[in-house]
Amino acid sequence: MGFDAQMLRDTSETTKARIGWPAYVMGAAKHLRDRPMRVSIRIDDRPPLRRRARSVLVANVGRLQGGVRLLTDAEPDDGWLDVAVLTPRTLGHWLAMGWALVRRRGSVPRMEVFRARRVQITSNRAQPRELDGDLIEPGRSLAAEIKPQSLWLCVPRPERHPDLTMDAEAAAERGERLIEEARRE
Repeated sequence: MGFDAQMLRDTSETTKARIGWPAYVMGAAKHLRDRPMRVSIRIDDRPPLRRRARSVLVANVGRLQGGVRLLTDAEPDDGWLDVAVLTPRTLGHWLAMGWALVRRRGSVPRMEVFRARRVQITSNRAQPRELDGDLIEPGRSLAAEIKPQSLWLCVPRPERHPDLTMDAEAAAERGERLIEEARRE
């Protein structure tokens, strides 16, 4: 919700076809100085957090286009949503954030990360929104919730791949442990 969806909306399909993921930089540049949105973020049953954010991302994978790892602890099968709240206000903040993401050492400035099973985001005004890289209708709210065991993925056994670091047997064993933990909760 916010900046990420604005960037997608304003990135030309023609440019994407010609140069690939770097085309998003041009879509992003148009919105670096836009005013932030005021959001209320309710994580599970905790009191709402109030922020002036440029983007709120809810994910269960941590890698962006171009291979940039935004959420280092995000795992598609751990039963958690990772929520990133980006709060850059100046061009310098954007540059510091970008540099931290590229070099991936330590924390990312102007980014808070939370973990949730359920999250509700409400903005003070309608915002562009996207779902898995596809734009959806702009709106003032966005809700997401983990539904345990609702999706099973079957993938070939990779010998070496940065996004799939475990072999099939290890992933199956981890899945069984997560299912058992979910039953106990």
